[in-house]
Amino acid sequence: MVKGAAYLILALLIMAALAWYLVGERRRSLADIDRRLAQLSDANTPSPRQSAPLTVPERLAPLLAQAQLEVTASTIRTIGVLALLTGLGTLALFGPAVTLLLLIGVPFLAHAWVSGRARKRIDALTEALPHYIDGIRQLQAVGNSLSQALERALAEAPDVVQSYFSQTARKLEMGAPVGETMQQLADRLRVAEISMLAAAIKTNLRYGGSITSALRNLSNILRERLRIKRELLAATSEAKVSSRVLIAMPLIAMALLVAMNPSYIAFFVQDARGHTMVLVALVLEFLGIFVMRRTMRLDF
Repeated sequence: MVKGAAYLILALLIMAALAWYLVGERRRSLADIDRRLAQLSDANTPSPRQSAPLTVPERLAPLLAQAQLEVTASTIRTIGVLALLTGLGTLALFGPAVTLLLLIGVPFLAHAWVSGRARKRIDALTEALPHYIDGIRQLQAVGNSLSQALERALAEAPDVVQSYFSQTARKLEMGAPVGETMQQLADRLRVAEISMLAAAIKTNLRYGGSITSALRNLSNILRERLRIKRELLAATSEAKVSSRVLIAMPLIAMALLVAMNPSYIAFFVQDARGHTMVLVALVLEFLGIFVMRRTMRLDF
C-alpha cells in the first residue's frame, strides 16, 4: 500500500516537473520572438513579453530577490538533472518511500534556508534604511535634485543598502524616471519599508509638496516600526525557544534510543511497517515545524 502510493506520488511529481519545463520553454521561445520583433521594428517601448521570462515561480521571485540569489535557466536545468539522478539512485537503493521523503524534504530544507537568508538580509536592510533616507533628505536640503540625492546618499550608505539599491542607482544615473524606478524596486522586493519609500516619492512627484518633510516623517515611522519589532521579538523569544525545543525533542529521543539499543532501529529499516511509521513520523515532524514557524511569524 505504501509503495503503491509512493510510486503514484513520484509519477505525479515527474509529470508536473515535465509540464512546468515545457511551459517554461514555450514562454522563453515567445519572449525571444518578441525581442527579435522589437529589434526589427526599432520600438522604443517594450512589448508586454519583452522582459526576460521568470525562471522561477512568481511567488518565489520576491523571496530570491530578498535573499539576493539569482537563479537562471541553466541553474534550474542543472538542479533538475542532479535531482533526477539522485532520485533514481535513491529509488534503486532504498525504495520509493525514502525517495519520496528525499524529494519532499530537500526542497523544504532549501526553502527554509533561502527564507532564513532573506529574512536576515531584509532585517539588516530595514535597520539601515532610515539612515539612508536621512542622507537623501540632507542632500535634498542643500539643493540636490531627488535623483541626485538618491545616488549620492548611496555612497555613504551601509553595504547592505548599496547591495539592494545599486541597480536602481545605475538606472537613475542613466536618466530613468525616479518614481518608476523606485516602484520597480518595490515590486521586485515586496518589502513594506521599500514600498513606503517608493509611495512617498511617487506621491510627491505627482502632487508636489515638500519631499524633505515626507522623508523626515517616513524615517521616523521606520524607526518606530523597528522599535516595535524589537519589543515583539523580545516578548516572543521564550515561545521561540520552546518551539525549537519541541522540534528537537523527537530527534534527540530517537538518537538516544539508537545509542542505547542499536538493534532498535532495525525494525524501521528492515520491516515494511517500520517504513510506514518513519514516513508518518517525518511528515508529522515537517508539519509541526511548518505550523510553528507560521505561528511565530511576525508580520505587521
